[in-house]
Amino acid sequence: MKRLSKLCYGIGVGCLGIALLGCNDAPIGADFADNYAALGALVIPSNVQVGFFDIADPDDSSIAFDLTGKGESISSTEVLVSFNGEGETTFSTVSAIPSTVNVSMNDVLAAIGKTVDEVEVGDAVRFAFRVTTQSGEFRSNRTLRVPFSCFSDLGGTYNYVSTNFQAITGNCPTDPVTGTVTWTDQGGGVYLTSDLGFGQYGTTCWNDAPATSGNAKFSDVCNKITSAGTDQYGLTYTYTITAVNGPNLSISWFNDYQDSGDVVLTRTDGKDWPPLYTN
Repeated sequence: MKRLSKLCYGIGVGCLGIALLGCNDAPIGADFADNYAALGALVIPSNVQVGFFDIADPDDSSIAFDLTGKGESISSTEVLVSFNGEGETTFSTVSAIPSTVNVSMNDVLAAIGKTVDEVEVGDAVRFAFRVTTQSGEFRSNRTLRVPFSCFSDLGGTYNYVSTNFQAITGNCPTDPVTGTVTWTDQGGGVYLTSDLGFGQYGTTCWNDAPATSGNAKFSDVCNKITSAGTDQYGLTYTYTITAVNGPNLSISWFNDYQDSGDVVLTRTDGKDWPPLYTN
């Protein structure tokens, strides 16, 4: 009988607890929005146009991005900027959301206290956002990183005239060799080439297919060409630019199997080569 009394007492306490929780006759959650409405807001950057600042052409370099809001009505948005994660400062204030923000490179350099000579490829600015609503100020957890880089536009098919082919076979032609080479843009200043040796493999040097592979690439960073591409045999090629003259680009090259040659690439699109160079 003693055990039964204890059991009933426990049930009674439990029922009392349930009764207390259910004393509000309103449907569950009916007044939640009134009592627990989230405060504040954030802005979200999107639709970034260009995506980097061109240190080779700062006067004409700019980016743009859209800002949309989430949460309370936003009365103003402070756009903050920092350089390589340090020295955050106010860049501008946006009075209406949604909005499109336009940022010139010269304006952002002025905001971070840098000149174009003081930034290099790999540096970046980060935009952060602080919004004001009727509830106060709130810092958005969304940021936008914009690197400093250079625009590259070397993709295309070009005529070549190759001379001075060398190979360990000793059977290379003495007359100039002509043909075309295609540089395919891989993005980020990286290009895949259809022939690292500009016709050398196809001559009596080797009587072979063009020197290329899925890794037959070179890179262009602010007009500096770096070649570390490999052909179908895993041979690495090195380029040295010897002259840039309007639509003509002169290159000397060699690989690590003692192949080498000189080539002049000519553009047929009516453009001149940019001031490309190598170490």
